Amino acid sequence: MGWLAAPAQAAGCTLTAIVWEGYTDPSFTQTFEEQTGCTVKATYAGSSDEMFAKFRAGGGRNYDLISASGDITERLYQAGLVRPIDASQLDNYSAVFDSFQNGRWNTFDGQPYGVTFAWGPNVLIYNPEAVSPPPASWDVLFDPEYAGKITLPDNPMTIADVALWLGKPDPYDLTSEDLAEVKAKLLELRPQIRKFWATAGELANLFQSGEVVLAHAWPLTYQQLDEAGFPVGSVSPKGKLTGWTDSWMIAQRSPNADVAYEWIDYILSGPGQKGVIEATGYSGATELGTAEIGAERAKELFMDDLSLHAQINMWQSVKNYDEWVQLWNEIRS
Repeated sequence: MGWLAAPAQAAGCTLTAIVWEGYTDPSFTQTFEEQTGCTVKATYAGSSDEMFAKFRAGGGRNYDLISASGDITERLYQAGLVRPIDASQLDNYSAVFDSFQNGRWNTFDGQPYGVTFAWGPNVLIYNPEAVSPPPASWDVLFDPEYAGKITLPDNPMTIADVALWLGKPDPYDLTSEDLAEVKAKLLELRPQIRKFWATAGELANLFQSGEVVLAHAWPLTYQQLDEAGFPVGSVSPKGKLTGWTDSWMIAQRSPNADVAYEWIDYILSGPGQKGVIEATGYSGATELGTAEIGAERAKELFMDDLSLHAQINMWQSVKNYDEWVQLWNEIRS
């Protein structure tokens, strides 16, 4: 299977998307634009809440596509903002890993509303020239030696990570009592925190300026710093990881749905998957991507057996999310 665009269908259009940083990187988006004649206009978001709010604005008419993580897919579905996926319009859909087809994170009432294309863990990254010995757990964030040198993502979903640190069995099903424990732990950590970061690029700048030496982060920042020649290490503490399985979802009111399907099919292809992987450092979601990057790289990204995916507590919808937001706002202020 491969990918072949239909230029006459897409020529002259503009495909609008709201995405996580790196998902429309020019290094691979340019190929799609050249072969379809359609320009991809993307807006980056720093959190799922920001992404949801922007996608919903204007009655859902402002964007054709969204790269939604599992914590907002159900919200998008319930709000009537996205349309069901017609897999027959995707030549490469059968190459999506079997366990990712009809995944619980993007399938509702037996119907897929998203197509999984990337996934990964939230990791602990550090400056090895300032942090020694190499950290083995999240406990290092509480070390007084690094006071004022820590940064966390400005995202209520970080509460799930703290819940895991506290040993909660389901970090997305927290009672008010559980949240009180999480709040106490975050208040203990708060004096250590230099800043809450919003984008991977901002986080990379915080490391490069020397403001921080430890961070709860995405693999993308590790990749950005490594490519810039900045000293950086990464740790994935076993059993204490949250993460995300990301899906392309098409706006219910998209005027360019046919082209949106072309884009999704391209990202599922070998070149599309390789492009996303090389731009972000995240893991891909298709057999075509596995073949494209080769066995060695696929093993490094756990795409050969998905064993890491099974260990990650993937972001998902939270029933009492308003309480999470309130708690997070209290901590960050």
